[in-house]
Amino acid sequence: MSRREAKALIWEGCEALIRDLTLASFQAAPLPNPPLELPDFPAIQPETSEKLADQAVGIFLTDRAGFNHRLSSILEDKIPDYVRRNIDPKKLQEKWASENLEKISQALILKMSSDWLSSALDESSPDTDRWYLGVSLLIGLSLNGFDVARKEGLHLLTSISMARPPRLQTPKSSGPHHLAWDPGNEIQSDEVPHPSGVLAASIILDTLSGNHISNRKIIPYWLEALAVSRNLSMHLNVPKRLMTLLNERGYTNSKIVVKSAIQLISEYPQESHDILTRASNHHDCETRRELASSLQRIFSDDPELALRLMEGLLQDEDSDTRVLATTFLSSLVRYDISTFTVKASEVLQIGDERMTQRIIESAMREYLSINPMDEYSLLPYAWRSSSQSSKSRLVGLVMQQLEVTEEGFKRSCRRIFESDNEEYYDLKKRILRRDSSLSNILPDFLE
Repeated sequence: MSRREAKALIWEGCEALIRDLTLASFQAAPLPNPPLELPDFPAIQPETSEKLADQAVGIFLTDRAGFNHRLSSILEDKIPDYVRRNIDPKKLQEKWASENLEKISQALILKMSSDWLSSALDESSPDTDRWYLGVSLLIGLSLNGFDVARKEGLHLLTSISMARPPRLQTPKSSGPHHLAWDPGNEIQSDEVPHPSGVLAASIILDTLSGNHISNRKIIPYWLEALAVSRNLSMHLNVPKRLMTLLNERGYTNSKIVVKSAIQLISEYPQESHDILTRASNHHDCETRRELASSLQRIFSDDPELALRLMEGLLQDEDSDTRVLATTFLSSLVRYDISTFTVKASEVLQIGDERMTQRIIESAMREYLSINPMDEYSLLPYAWRSSSQSSKSRLVGLVMQQLEVTEEGFKRSCRRIFESDNEEYYDLKKRILRRDSSLSNILPDFLE
């Protein structure tokens, strides 16, 4: 296939896709009005979806130079290194482009949307016609759940919120540790959004939330990013939108909602508390697992909330959720020994082997270094509920207790015997197998 043929296919694909996207966005919901317009030249809403589509396609077809420029930029950015290193890079590039026609077309249309929105958000001379074209493409790409909209569409939404021209960013330019990072492209948390821009962005979010595909593939990722900005979170009602997602029956992309809510804790404590509490009772076990694995992060911002969530998650019906919550509980041995001992005692008495194993592996050694007498009897409780593999580890911990305090060691032995004498003699047998010289120290309670 020649180079011209791949380019021609992309050209044809863009033409068809532009029409489909503008039609879909117009039909999904009324398009938002432009944030900026001149008093003498007020915005005129498109009359029909067909007229809007015809206008968008017409501009595209008459701008071959713009197409070529955007295509070259995309190829330069997205072509893999192995293509560039090939002995015949042009031939392989052609093959790669032919295999990725749809993704290239989608990326090119996003650039068109950005260019048109730049004209529409030019404060000195806003082009309202370009506004409806640009925003319809953004909405259309998002309604379809395309990756390019998820990854690169948010900065267009933020630009709309601020009523200022967008500048395309790639994931590579996301921070000062990257050479391509431009601080001028970043939305600062203390910047105040434009009122009309906020209204337009809110309408876009509402439109996408009402579509099954974009509500799963676009909205949660955008909300996660928006949660970082205090002002945008407030003006675009991010906490309320997150709670709405959680409350939707059958919604299965809630892990991102949990991550977003955690980012809101410092600025919106009550709202984030409500969201995370709701997540702890969510029907999707993946959501509860995500919450359980995030307890340490929550603890750093709000210890009381993390402990409250842990209480429920330790009793969750899902085994993995309980184990993840136990991992957090084990970390408390370093920060809150009193809470750890009380809760660990309760967990160990439940008799869940996996939860017991996690405490033994993650916390028991440090606990005994702090409290060798083991007044809370964690060692005896752990021994009774341990698997065979965990008991091998526990034997070593019991013998280390003996090295520190013989009194504490004998106390642990007695409590194991009192709960189950067979368990005690199993312990005794294992200890003597490792060190037979301890036979005189090990009590025989049946004598």
